[in-house]
Order: sequence, then structure tokens, then C-alpha cells
Amino acid sequence: RHFMADGSQPITIVGAGLVGALLATVLARRGYRVTVYERYGDIRAIPSSGRSINLVATARGLRALTLLPDDVRARLLELGVRVTGRVIHAGGEPIFQRYGKDDSEFNYSISRYELNKFLISEAEAAGATLRFGHRLLGVELEGEYPVLTFAAPHEASGQRGVLDSALHAEDNTGAEREVVVRCGGPVVAADGGGSAVRQALSSAGACAVHSSLLDSGYKEMSFPRAAAEAGGMTRHGLHIWPRGSHMLMGLANLDGSFTGTIYMLNQAGDATLADDASAGASFDHVEAQGVASAAAFLEAHYATALPLLGGVEAAARQLAENPRGILGTVRARQWAVGGKAVLVGDAAHAIVPFFGQGMNCGFEDVHELVRLLDEHAAPAVASPAGYAAAFAAFEAARKPNADAIADMALENYVEMQSSTADPQFRLCKAVENALENSPLGARFRSRYAMVCYGGAGNVTYANAQALGRVQWEIVLELAKGVSSAEEAAAQLDVAQAERLLAERLPAPPKGG
Repeated sequence: RHFMADGSQPITIVGAGLVGALLATVLARRGYRVTVYERYGDIRAIPSSGRSINLVATARGLRALTLLPDDVRARLLELGVRVTGRVIHAGGEPIFQRYGKDDSEFNYSISRYELNKFLISEAEAAGATLRFGHRLLGVELEGEYPVLTFAAPHEASGQRGVLDSALHAEDNTGAEREVVVRCGGPVVAADGGGSAVRQALSSAGACAVHSSLLDSGYKEMSFPRAAAEAGGMTRHGLHIWPRGSHMLMGLANLDGSFTGTIYMLNQAGDATLADDASAGASFDHVEAQGVASAAAFLEAHYATALPLLGGVEAAARQLAENPRGILGTVRARQWAVGGKAVLVGDAAHAIVPFFGQGMNCGFEDVHELVRLLDEHAAPAVASPAGYAAAFAAFEAARKPNADAIADMALENYVEMQSSTADPQFRLCKAVENALENSPLGARFRSRYAMVCYGGAGNVTYANAQALGRVQWEIVLELAKGVSSAEEAAAQLDVAQAERLLAERLPAPPKGG
């Protein structure tokens, strides 16, 4: 057992993922002395795993980047491709569904892998210390601040940016050893949906947790650049092939390729949305039957996507052999333990990816936590009481919104799998867009717009959830007087819309 007294550093972050690395960057730049412990090796030296989902960065999450220097923010945004709406492949010509009112409202498609590498490098440049290869074994809460116990490989001191050899004796046994860290400040758990810190707090009775796995999983399916370009794959859209109980998606990368993701039931017996066309489709079945079965499945359901995926053979091999990821929701009922520890990002509220808000919600956490630390526990005056006040206020402000986006993400799963292909749903979305672009646009925003472009004093996730239900009812009423999606703008009854908005939304929502 090797001991470290980290009394020289006010804040310890566990987890060097997106949220942990961004938080480390911001706090180090604000004058906190930050050390980050990451379970895995340095991602900058590790190839992408083939089980990634491209991230959708929206205005809500990107507000956290205002905490960074302008040049850092500009370089980060250069990693992304602008996306202005969905491109639905449901048979016939692809259909475009705009996200916002016009092209001024857009998201960024960003590689999780590239973004994580960028943020880790920025954290180091800001002065944070990163120690990779540290697997958390335990958390002791008895003292003023926690004591953390990690398992670290004997070779850890040879890794990039890992350990100060003056602080760690080595016994040349080559075995994994324990490292005990006596923290001189609070611990921020940013170690993801499977958070070891959260599990340790739960075991100590300091945090109750509810988690549920979706009955579907996902796999990466790459769209090569040459194939995507030859097929005229639109770079400004999130491409969706909705097929009932399964779907394929694709988001553009900087190099002209697309990162695709296929979502499907893990077991056919889990089907809750299965229809005749997709009954029996499951990862278990495809993996058990191999590449030939995968090819038959893709030819039956995704024939129009196969040329874009580089042909049936390449696509079938990816479907059969790429690693499968899990999807689930985690809700921690308590996020803060006095001034000792606090959960952020997926450690507090892991959600499914179907509203594109996992990273954005985590980045919004960073923005709010930093604001509250500024108020209650700035570096020069930080104290256990100040940290406790900041963490309690953070939990009170963020938890209702995290619960709301978790619910909406699950609802959007159904919308993306099935509703996007439904003509009546497309009609309603056209009416919604027409209303946003009408003279009443200042009083009406779609739920999607409120979720993605709200925040920072505008519409919170919780408000978007409540307002969205009422506003969709208004859209359904207005859609009764519209004959087709193409005629929505011309046939929208603005007088009826104004009356319904006045009756059901007496206090208009603030814009996003």
C-alpha cells in the first residue's frame, strides 16, 4: 500500500471522460489545484473501440464552453460538423425534418473519441494533474474529506502524465498495487454511468440509486467516405432509417465519413415495439447466426443503406462482429455528501442517447457547478461549509432537470424508431415548424428546440417537458386543418393557433 497526502490540491476528480476533463480544465484555469484519477489508460494512446456513438453538441451544452478562452472554444468547435435536422429514410425519397426554426439553429456532430482527447489535453495544459490506470477500490468518508483507495499497475509511473515517481515507491514485483489518497479537498465523481464512486457511496448508505437497462443495445456501423460521397449522403443531417423495433443512424465526421449506429433488441423476446416486418430481429440472433445472417437481415431491412455502408459484405461483418454496447438509465437520488463529495454527469444521471443530451446535460452540470463554486467556495476562500453549500445548491438545481431529460430521452426513442416514418407524425412536425416560423414564433417553440437551445435562464429541461406536452396537444389540434406536410405553412390557421396559445399557455415560454 502506497500512500499519498494530496493536501496540496483542493479538488479531486474521479473520471477523465468528457465531463471530468472539461471540469478539470475549467477549475484549473480558475485557480483550483486539480488532480484527476482515471480508471483506464490515456485515451490519446488508445485506438477508438468500435463501439462509439457520435455526440450531438447543442447550444444548451455548448454554453459551458463560455467558461473557456475563446481560442480553446473555437478549436473545439472545429472538431464538429453542423447538423440542422433529421434525414428520414423510410422508403422513397429521403425526407428532411428541420430541428429549429431555420439554419441559424443547429447542432454539432462530434466524435466522442476526438473530443475526449482534446479535453484531456486542455486539462493538462490548464495545469490539472492526470493519473491514468487507477481503478477505484473504495471511498472512506469518516474524515473531513474522503480517503480514496485505488488499484494501479506497477508500470503506471511510465505512462504519460500518470504518476510522480517521487511519491510512489515501487517493489518491482510487477503486480497491481494499492494507492491510498488522503484528499485535501472534496471529490467530484465524473466516472460515468457505472460510477465506482457512486457505488461506494451507495454501499456506505450515502446514496440511493435506481437503474434500469433498455431491452435494446447498439453497435457502431461505419459509413466510409467514398461510399457516403458516392451515395450523396447529406452532411448536414442526422440520417435515420426507422424500422419499428430497430433503426440505423448516421452522423457526419470531419473527414467525410459518417459514424453510424444500429439499435436493436438484445433478445427477440424482449420486443415491445416489434411489428410484422421486424419481428424476431435481435442482436442475439444475428450474432449467433454469423455474417450470412447479418447480410440477410440488412438486405431485408436496410437495402438503401447498404451502398452507403460500403456494401453488404462490409456492413454484415460490422453487424455480426462489432462489440455491442448497453443502454440504460441511472438515477441517483442523492448527489451530494455534505462538502465531501458530489456526483456529476452520467455518474449522477446516465440517460439513453435518443435526445442527444447526455453530454449536453453533463456540460450544463459543469456550468452550474462552477457558478456555485464561484459563489460559495472560490479557491481563495474554499472551506468544507462552502463546498457543502455549493453541492447542495447544485443538486437542488440540477436533479429535477436531469430526471426530466431522462424521461424525454426514453420517449424520443419511440419517436425515432417508429414515429418518424409515420405520415401523420411528419404532418404534425411540419405544422410545428410552420408555427415556429409564423408571427407567433416568439411565443411557441417545439419541445426539441426548448430542450436543445434552452438553458442559461431560458427553458430548463423540466420546463421543456411540461410545456412540450401542452404544446404538442396544440399542434395536434392545428394539424386537423392541414391537408399535407407540404401545405402546412400555407394552411396553418394562425388565428386558431393564437387563441389556443392564449388559452393553454397564458405565460409564453422564453425563447431559446
